[in-house]
Amino acid sequence: MKKILILVVLFLTGCDNNKTVEYWSEHPDERADYLKKCSNGDVDRSSQNCENARISQSLEPTSESFKYFENAFKNKDKNDNSSD
Repeated sequence: MKKILILVVLFLTGCDNNKTVEYWSEHPDERADYLKKCSNGDVDRSSQNCENARISQSLEPTSESFKYFENAFKNKDKNDNSSD
């Protein structure tokens, strides 16, 4: 009986509460806080949660690379319209 109890406790403590990419996309403030923990070593940066949070952030249309291209296209449109 003790072996079963020990196995159950080990099993329950071994289960991670991994959040999906979709979860992190729906909770950007929590994602930002968690990514800080990933980068400063509070949590294992190779964990599934850190990976999913990073993927979620990379999919955000407000990332710096997206802003760069968005501004480039806006400037191109302005230049095209000014030649009319």
